[in-house]
Amino acid sequence: MRLLNTKSILDCDEFEEEVHNQETQDILSRLSNYPNYDCAAIIKYFDEANKDKEPIIKSCKLHNCDEMIEYVDSKNGVDVAIVENFLTFIVYGQNYLMSDNYCLIPTGIQIRPYDCKKIF
Repeated sequence: MRLLNTKSILDCDEFEEEVHNQETQDILSRLSNYPNYDCAAIIKYFDEANKDKEPIIKSCKLHNCDEMIEYVDSKNGVDVAIVENFLTFIVYGQNYLMSDNYCLIPTGIQIRPYDCKKIF
C-alpha cells in the first residue's frame, strides 16, 4: 500500500486535517484528466467483526468514484492510497467494543476500471 496523502487522517490534528482534506480533493480532481471509465468499486471491511463478510461490488464512473464512500461509515475520515496498483479509499468508521477491546471499522474501497469487455 502506498498512501497518497502526506499522512493518515488518523494521525492528523485539526489543522493537518484541513491539509489532508485538500490533498484528497486535489487527488480526486486529477481523475478528470483521464477518460470517465466504467469502474467496479470493491468494498471490503477489515475490522474484527466484519472481516469475513464477502466484498460488495458496485458500479461507478471514475470521475465520481468518491461517491462510493457514501455506502460505508466514514465517521473518522478517509485516506487515499494505491493498493495492488489500484486507487483505494481507506475509510475509517466508528469505534465499537468487542471482547473488552475498542475496534475501529476500516473499510477499503478499491476502484478498478473495467476493460472493453467489462472485466476488471
